[in-house]
Amino acid sequence: MDYRWAGMFVKKLKDDEVAFPVADDEKKRWALERGFYPGRIELYGLTEDNYKDYVPDFQYFMLHPMNNHFLKWLDKTTLKYVLNSNGCEDTMPEYYVYVENDLCGGRFTYLMDCPTDIPKNKDFLWNLLQRKKILAMKPNSGSSGGLGFIKMELRENGLYENNKPIDMARFEEIRDTMRNYIITEYCHQHHELAKVWPDSECTLRVIMCKIPPKNRYEETKWSCVASFARFGSAVSGGTSNMATGGVAIGFDFKTGLFKEYGMCYKSFTKDGNCFLNKHPDTGIEWKGFMMPNWMLVRNKIERICQHLSSLDYLGLDIIVTEDGMKLCEINSHPANDYGQILCMPHLIDKEVKLFYEKKGLYRYDGKDFCQAYFESQQ
Repeated sequence: MDYRWAGMFVKKLKDDEVAFPVADDEKKRWALERGFYPGRIELYGLTEDNYKDYVPDFQYFMLHPMNNHFLKWLDKTTLKYVLNSNGCEDTMPEYYVYVENDLCGGRFTYLMDCPTDIPKNKDFLWNLLQRKKILAMKPNSGSSGGLGFIKMELRENGLYENNKPIDMARFEEIRDTMRNYIITEYCHQHHELAKVWPDSECTLRVIMCKIPPKNRYEETKWSCVASFARFGSAVSGGTSNMATGGVAIGFDFKTGLFKEYGMCYKSFTKDGNCFLNKHPDTGIEWKGFMMPNWMLVRNKIERICQHLSSLDYLGLDIIVTEDGMKLCEINSHPANDYGQILCMPHLIDKEVKLFYEKKGLYRYDGKDFCQAYFESQQ
């Protein structure tokens, strides 16, 4: 496991121990020897009979990277160019500016959809915001200094950053300090999704894997590993991320029909119950809810997968719009823990299980993880 991924793996283990503490060392050992964080016993309901249906944490991290050298296509800026043909042209938002890193002094590089009549000077971003009224500003990679995703909006009564009012001093601070950022069109969710939560956009996470071919001449085929929608909440601010308080609900990839129960992180619950049959703030129930425009969106997802067929594993983040979809980004090794609850345990699906097997899932022994864990506690 490379250094960066090892650090992330340990952090997630610590988070798990806080959210789902396991005092019994024998239970810990049982989970660790099978490659799972101990808290998965409670979260997944793991038993001796069902644990083989779930992708274990240790083995999943050890599979990184699952894509080959074409991984570079998934850089946010590069992806815009890669998806500019073969029926994928309308899947990406408009790209206006790339703000370079510190080595380049945070220089503005103007991109393909940048308005040509706005002067290229220190007032460019302000003038662009005045024209577009709302912009998406997101790190090209990593956290980029901790600013994270920014929804910058100019309303009649002033400036807003992630729905919170700010002054010009804060706007200029963001403009002057952001590095390795892409400034794009802000994509609005479909009005049906806004009924569930209106203050931030619902983002879909759809994980797709390439089915191992029977022979090397077969046409590429893909299978859905997990599909779920993420909504913001009163505590999550300007994001639908579960890690900041968002809620998620699985849906059927073939039909777009929502599951009956969604969930949130345990740390954001009052009673410790992660499972929700409705949005905690708006009260909209998941049961019977259908993903709008789903057949069109599903066809676009399948087209994107075929277009990127040199890759093997894709975690697509999508906003469903009034007339289709926009792709926010594609993750090469997305988290799959909560996806195994929101949808189903990944290894139940024969095609998905075959994919993980071919990638080497069973090449790694969870007993190594268990031994390292207990040695670290001494």
